[in-house]
Amino acid sequence: MKIVLKIGGNEIDDPGFLSEVTALVGKLRKANHQIVLVHGGGKEITALLKKLGIETHFVSGMRYTDVKSLEATEMMLSGGINKRLVKTLQRAGISALGVSGVDASIMVAEKITREGDDIGLVGEVFAVNVRVVEDLISEFVLVLSPISLDKTSGESLNVNADYAAAAMASFLKAELVIFLSNVPGVINSGDVLPEIQERQLEELKKNGVITGGMIPKVESGLRAVKGGARIAVITDAAGAGKIAAGENAGTQVKV
Repeated sequence: MKIVLKIGGNEIDDPGFLSEVTALVGKLRKANHQIVLVHGGGKEITALLKKLGIETHFVSGMRYTDVKSLEATEMMLSGGINKRLVKTLQRAGISALGVSGVDASIMVAEKITREGDDIGLVGEVFAVNVRVVEDLISEFVLVLSPISLDKTSGESLNVNADYAAAAMASFLKAELVIFLSNVPGVINSGDVLPEIQERQLEELKKNGVITGGMIPKVESGLRAVKGGARIAVITDAAGAGKIAAGENAGTQVKV
């Protein structure tokens, strides 16, 4: 089956986490599943911008992306992080290919605002070159940077990795999309919620159960299943391994 895995930028530089992800991907490939691995890189992007003397500021909770910061973001996501992941997988004997959404127009996006505010060169994916993706995942684990092609200018746009994974899962009609986190799922009073339905989302946010980086994961899970993916789950690498073995784990997001 087609599986989209999304890994975040806060865990991506942790060797232990990468080892778990690599073992998971290897297990899935041995079972003949086709995989798109979508990655973020926010922490390392922030560090690079600081090193380059480029100021980071946020508008309505999202990083504003100007020309200089987009160049640095693309360099880190599509270059450094993407190729590090490819090399990690290939050292484990997993044939991997690293691309961004720009390559072969794999993901085409349009510029967006955030709550009516301009956030710069940030986009949302509205089209995926499914034929190219299906050809590639028949042979390789596709490691995908979320930088996408601007339909208007033909230049790059920065896209949130969670939303990029949701778009990829939707257009591929993926049987499973897993948003990998450093926690086993959405936690309420110490327990992992086995599922979240759309009608519960606002109340869970209001009550502080879903906060921070968990919000785009849940929202992306909803986008994915609304768009055509069959199952969307939020969990950690251990939970994903259980899912790969046919067990239940994590928090399933349902419409």
